[in-house]
Amino acid sequence: MANENLSKQIRSKFKTDAAFGLAIGWTPQKVSKLINGAYTPKVGEAAMISRVLEVSLEELASFFTQ
Repeated sequence: MANENLSKQIRSKFKTDAAFGLAIGWTPQKVSKLINGAYTPKVGEAAMISRVLEVSLEELASFFTQ
């Protein structure tokens, strides 16, 4: 899993990837691509994800730069 820390953060707040997807209006496929590193969010999407997960943009960015 490319973004293990992101996955842990999602599951700690939402319990499932599907619940996270519903919260941000994404399909399960798009969430899966995000977690598996096949999709990098655009700036606006990253801001939305950081708000929903209640993490800073800096912390969210660290999930993608490890």
